[in-house]
Amino acid sequence: MPRRRDPRSRDLLLARQRSLLLVLARQAARVRSRRTLLLGLARALGVTLLAALLAAPFAAAWGIGHAEVQDYLGPNRVRFATNFSGEIEADLGPIGNAYLPSPATPIGVTATVGSVGSAAQSLGSLFSEQTLAAYVDLYADPQLALQGIIDRLEVDALGKAVQAEALLLTAFALWRLRSRLLSPWVARLATRRRTAAVYLTVMAVVLGSVLSPRAPDGSRYPVEVAAGTPYADLTVDSGALADLLDRGVTGVTLLSGRQQRAVQTYVDSAVQSLSAQVERLPRAEPGETMLLGFSDLHCNQAMTELIGRLARVTAPRILLSSGDDTVNGTAVEKTCIRREAAIYSEVPFVGASGNHDSNVTESQMRADQMVVLNGSTVAAAGLQVLGDDDPEHNIPFSQDRDSDRPETEEEMGRRLIAAAGSRPVDVLLVHQPAASVVLMSAPDPPARLIAWGHFHSQAGPTVVYHADGSWTVGMQEGTAGGVKQPTITSFSTPFSPPLINADVYFYFRDDATGLITGVQPVHVTPDARVVVDERIRTGDLAQLPAETRLRLSAGRETPTPTPTG
Repeated sequence: MPRRRDPRSRDLLLARQRSLLLVLARQAARVRSRRTLLLGLARALGVTLLAALLAAPFAAAWGIGHAEVQDYLGPNRVRFATNFSGEIEADLGPIGNAYLPSPATPIGVTATVGSVGSAAQSLGSLFSEQTLAAYVDLYADPQLALQGIIDRLEVDALGKAVQAEALLLTAFALWRLRSRLLSPWVARLATRRRTAAVYLTVMAVVLGSVLSPRAPDGSRYPVEVAAGTPYADLTVDSGALADLLDRGVTGVTLLSGRQQRAVQTYVDSAVQSLSAQVERLPRAEPGETMLLGFSDLHCNQAMTELIGRLARVTAPRILLSSGDDTVNGTAVEKTCIRREAAIYSEVPFVGASGNHDSNVTESQMRADQMVVLNGSTVAAAGLQVLGDDDPEHNIPFSQDRDSDRPETEEEMGRRLIAAAGSRPVDVLLVHQPAASVVLMSAPDPPARLIAWGHFHSQAGPTVVYHADGSWTVGMQEGTAGGVKQPTITSFSTPFSPPLINADVYFYFRDDATGLITGVQPVHVTPDARVVVDERIRTGDLAQLPAETRLRLSAGRETPTPTPTG
């Protein structure tokens, strides 16, 4: 007789089968859910990227056509605004406008010159010797001189383009949600086909207006004297302005040529003087390296070249600037920064900007691979360097100053002491003496070398001894540009030979202990003589306590100095 299966066993088997099927179904649902999620995310990303690409031309056109910055040309404040006119327009107010074809057609720029009064006053200001002195490169090499303005316009254009892109993507998101946000009959009107037609129409209009700018209105008069210069295609819309510019450009050409010849003559004479005393130039002793420091170069073209020659002969470990690298901190002084950055590109260039510099100056310095101190310690050429920019900046072509941040010089000095901590840094740079007084008066000054400038006169070196027998050297540096102290009516011109002694400083650092053992100033006089001072001893390693020497050198031995003199 066949054996009958227990119904309970069969029910248990069926239950297990159903449970297994349920688990498999759930797993399949999860897989489908993940796949659906990934497909949804990929689709959303693809749609967003497509929308961004479609919006990009409009966002770019908006950013490029609406960039705006303000800066200075000579003593005049100027508003620069981009457009699609295909030309560079200088709006001189009631005396008329000047025009140049844009090198980046169809993009154009309108420069609206502020503080323009009568024609005679305006041209006298724009083509005065003061303006020329500050901006020789604006006439000799306008493309490079104006690159600083172009850089700022590019940054502003990018910012406005990003804002426009975000707005257009928001509009696209609203269009995608139109069926939920609008009544059905309105949503049905915004079909994909109609939207695409509107997009293409607007695109054609925008491209047409950009690529085919309107023809200029009114008459244009050539400026005859500009022929053969970088401004050969210059035109104006006023006969009187053409006559004034003819005379102005003639004067500018004469002044520019005269200054450039004077600078070259000065450099040639100073190089001869330098070559005659190469053996007297600073030289590091065994176990030492040299640091080359200066302050208040103020764009001086002749001294920038001479400092470069001096650096190539002496091969310092690092270049250190205590600020005031420019005259007014304007964008067109980019040429000054470009020259300064090339003084000796084989080693790092570290600087703390001064009151005649600006945030624009600092951006230009960073763009040319210079290290700009900002209150934190940086490592450069194996040294720990600390410092910060000046809390106040001069208003261009004025002795008035604006606060860059709510901090005094003295407060900055105390902040830098705290930033250095318990271990002194190798070098600390500030610009104004008010900050240096706080640093040098501290019970334990926070650096082996503290350098500053601002007064255009040398003072020091000052040596402060620590309880452990080590020391800090402080130095108020003179003006590397040979620049007279500015007054409201005069300022040494950056493209003329130095008007007073131009000073640079070589600091001798013992590699084992990190202590500064000497300072040797080098001066270039207004009559192009190079004067190499004797090395000033700032500390005797032989008098350094043995335990301090061991701690500072971490086992590295300082070679016995070679007697000099």
